[in-house]
Amino acid sequence: MDESPDNQEKMVLVVAWAAVLLTSNLAIILWRELASAEPIWWPWIHVLGLVVILVSTLVIDDLKLLRNFVLILLTIFLLGYGGAWNFGLIPYFRSSSFWTDWTGTLPIPVSEIMIHVLRLAPAFVVIVLLLAMGLRRSDFFLRKGDIRAPVEPSRLLGMKKPEPWTRIGSIFAIIFTVFTLVFLIGAWGLPEDPTLDILTIIPIAAIIATMNSFNEEFTLRAAPLSVLWEKIGKQQALMITTVYFGLGHYYGVPNGVLGVLLSAFLGWFLGKSLLETKGFFWAWIIHFLPDLFIFMFYLMAI
Repeated sequence: MDESPDNQEKMVLVVAWAAVLLTSNLAIILWRELASAEPIWWPWIHVLGLVVILVSTLVIDDLKLLRNFVLILLTIFLLGYGGAWNFGLIPYFRSSSFWTDWTGTLPIPVSEIMIHVLRLAPAFVVIVLLLAMGLRRSDFFLRKGDIRAPVEPSRLLGMKKPEPWTRIGSIFAIIFTVFTLVFLIGAWGLPEDPTLDILTIIPIAAIIATMNSFNEEFTLRAAPLSVLWEKIGKQQALMITTVYFGLGHYYGVPNGVLGVLLSAFLGWFLGKSLLETKGFFWAWIIHFLPDLFIFMFYLMAI
C-alpha cells in the first residue's frame, strides 16, 4: 500500500532533521556538558548514521529528493565541521607534524591567516560538488543578488509590510555589529597592551573575517539551502539550517545557550536574505562586520 502524501512529507522531514542533527554539534554539546568529554570514537557514529541515511536516499524513492542534501552534510562533516572541529580531514591535517612545524615558524598573524585559508577547503570542495550535481552558481546563491528585493513581512522582525533589504539589511548589520562589540568589551575588556599594533590588527582581522564569513555562510547555509528549499519548502529548509548554525556556535562567541539563540536568530535572518534576494551580499556583509571585531579582539588577546 502506498503511503499518503502527508505521510511521505513527514518521512522526508524526519529524515532531513535526523541528517542535520547528526551533522550538528548537538551530541558533542551533550557529551561535554553532561560527561565532560565525548569518546574518541563518537564522531564515527555520526558518520555511520549519515551513510545509512545517504544509502536510504538511493534506494527509497520518497527520499531521493534529499540525496544531494545528505551528501553535502556528509562531505562537510568528514572535512572538519564534525565534532566541533575536532574530527575530520582538516583537523587531522592541522594536527600533523608538518602543519605544526611549519606554522610554528610563522609570525602569529600569518599563522592565523593560514589556519583560515585551510578552513576554506570545505567551501571549495562543496562548490565542486554542487557544480558536479549540475547546479549553476546562481542556484547556490553565489552572486550579489537583488540587494533591493523586498523583505517578506515577519512577526519575528516586527514587520507588517514588505520593506527593501537595503533598509532592513543595513539596520540589522549595525545592530548585530554593535551588540557583538558590546558583548566583546563586557566579556573580554580592552587589552591595555596588545601584542600587535592596532594598525596591524585591523587588516589581518579583516582578511580572516572575510574568509570566515564566506566559509560559514556558504558551507553552512547557502549550499545546504540551495539543494533543500525547493524540495521541502522555504520555511522548513530555513528552520533546519537555522538550528544547524545555532548549535554550531555553542562554543563560539558569544557561547552557551545565549550563543546558540543569538546565532540561530542571525542564521535565520541571513538565510532569509539568501532566499529573498537570491544572492550572497547581505548574508556575507552582515556576518563579516561582527566577525571583524571578534577577530580584532582575538588578535589583541593572543
